[in-house]
Amino acid sequence: MGTRSKAYLIEFNKLVMGLNEFNFILNDQFLSEFEFSPVNQGFIEVDLKLIKSENMYDLKFDFKGTVKLPCDTCAEDLDLPIKQKFGMMMKLSEENNFDDIEIMYLARTEISYDLTQYLYESLLLAIPQRKSCDGFPEPKPCNEQVLKRLTKVEYIEEEDEELDDDGDRDDEGEDDPRWNKLKDLLN
Repeated sequence: MGTRSKAYLIEFNKLVMGLNEFNFILNDQFLSEFEFSPVNQGFIEVDLKLIKSENMYDLKFDFKGTVKLPCDTCAEDLDLPIKQKFGMMMKLSEENNFDDIEIMYLARTEISYDLTQYLYESLLLAIPQRKSCDGFPEPKPCNEQVLKRLTKVEYIEEEDEELDDDGDRDDEGEDDPRWNKLKDLLN
């Protein structure tokens, strides 16, 4: 993770009881802070609605934007739309405890919380598992040269499957008498 950024910091002493709203931008500069990130380019707006009560913070994140990633089929760069909602609960306690998957316990002495890592990981979860040109309107951004080569490779593989180990056509209708005795052992 990169250095702590004030842009993604929630300062608890500045929150009012009830609704607090924040807007964060996740762009190329934000993504460059994470070494070995699968995403290097994008523009995502994150709207955060934080509801403060006496001992709890209820955070609702709304991610909207695009990230640039290659298509899994044709390797063409796509601007994939991101639209996802996430939630997080923070509860004040005697000490920090991040073991619970539903509630994050923060010590009452904490004065701020940096959302950088949470925003980054949520963005990665918002990316579709399969990245494809299929959902795009015509004309699709597909790389036609790659698709033609893939079709040619599939055709060659189908032909190779029809050949046996000697390079001859495999005649599935004929039984090899050498195997008949072994087949009898199964019965």
